[in-house]
Amino acid sequence: MAPPLSTDAKRLRTVVIAFPVLVVTSAILYRRAFMGEEQRRIPRPQEVLRPEAGQDSILHHGKALGGAPWVRQGDEEQRR
Repeated sequence: MAPPLSTDAKRLRTVVIAFPVLVVTSAILYRRAFMGEEQRRIPRPQEVLRPEAGQDSILHHGKALGGAPWVRQGDEEQRR
């Protein structure tokens, strides 16, 4: 078993873990607050298009599941 960390090592570990989370969270909140970007959301199961009968893969091109999980199929072009 590893020896316990010193107080300075614990502080450094906290900074190394927390700083990237802080930066990403700040960037996301900035884009939402000042640039008008909408909040991403996970669609409910009834909002997701199901593959048509006869398709052997959900990755099939057409009206199948795919793309970003928080954007409904067909809305990708509107968001660009």
